[in-house]
Amino acid sequence: MNISFPHRGAPPDQRNPRRLTRVARDLKVIRNAAVFLLVLAIIAASIAGAEILAPVAIATTLALVLAPAAHALEKLRVPAGAAAVLTVVAAVSLIAAAVFALTPEVTSWMMEAPQIAQSIQQKLKPITSQIAALEHFSDQLATAVSTEATVRSVSTSDGFLMSAARSAPSVVETTVYVTILTIFLLAYRRHYTVQLILMPRSFQNRLRMARICRDVRSRVSGYLFILSLINIGLAAITTLCFSLAGIENAYLWGIAFGVLNYIPIIGPTSVIVFALIIGIATADTIALGLIPALILVGLNTIEANLVQPWLLSRRIVISPVAIFLTIITLVWMWGAPAAITAVPILISFHTVAQHMPGLRPIALLLAAENDTLTRRRKRNPKPAPHTQSQKPQRPASGSRRARV
Repeated sequence: MNISFPHRGAPPDQRNPRRLTRVARDLKVIRNAAVFLLVLAIIAASIAGAEILAPVAIATTLALVLAPAAHALEKLRVPAGAAAVLTVVAAVSLIAAAVFALTPEVTSWMMEAPQIAQSIQQKLKPITSQIAALEHFSDQLATAVSTEATVRSVSTSDGFLMSAARSAPSVVETTVYVTILTIFLLAYRRHYTVQLILMPRSFQNRLRMARICRDVRSRVSGYLFILSLINIGLAAITTLCFSLAGIENAYLWGIAFGVLNYIPIIGPTSVIVFALIIGIATADTIALGLIPALILVGLNTIEANLVQPWLLSRRIVISPVAIFLTIITLVWMWGAPAAITAVPILISFHTVAQHMPGLRPIALLLAAENDTLTRRRKRNPKPAPHTQSQKPQRPASGSRRARV
């Protein structure tokens, strides 16, 4: 009697392990190449559509800044549309007033640029004369500035005024476009939030989208609103310090320092360097010319190391290197005004990456060192030390067990 047993073949995973390994490796290479090409396509599209995307990013940032103010008006039973209009019109009016206040002084500085350069060169001449290697270069620079000062003053002023007149229509169009778009984003922010939450089909993905919207709104909007309050106070304190020090155009320096503080690292540094140049050019001695820059350095040190970590430590957890690279990239793609949108865009992307499993390595790469250590401690908490009251008490050897 012959008994035949059915032949069970090996599972597909054990038949060709090398082949499956090669296929997985090829799929990984294809996926990485597709992601790289997608990133290049996004960068190319961003550069090509800079005239549209840059105002949209600025309007979105402005809407996130003004969201708490609009929400406060809505609590007072003001309709959403009216609250958005009132908030945006008030903000645009303040920005326009600041621009009109800064324009005459900036124009005068642009016209006096050759004289300022000549004054700086003359005050630094005793220092440069001590260095033999730079003596010949300084003499050539002095003769070039002295011979071309009058020609450059006329050409610089005419060029600045002509360029301002040519760019005025486009600036007005962009301002109107950003203002209207900000009003719509503020008025319909809840509607768009609900639509984003309802886009996924599964309940789990909808819950994840709701958490992303909540975290982006709380982090970005809260960060920008608190930073705006900090910058307003910084502008007022800068104006007061410059007034007490007897420096001219104190309100101009205060407004410039408060506005450019929206751009981390680059904004305050540029104002400090410009104050150093103007101070050396206009003061009687170099020591007196250092006073404006020293005041700004002191205020920036206090604001960056004490005020911002105290008020914004929970909202911004991005590495300074990532912030700097993002600012440089956006300025290269969209121009200098887009630098204000760098931190909000980076915080939004970091928040989304934290909730997406595939993007969590990028989120850890963008996070600051303090945030990474805090998360590691939360994931691996240290066990609490056992006290004598927490130790289980063993029954004595001679005691009897209680009867039930």
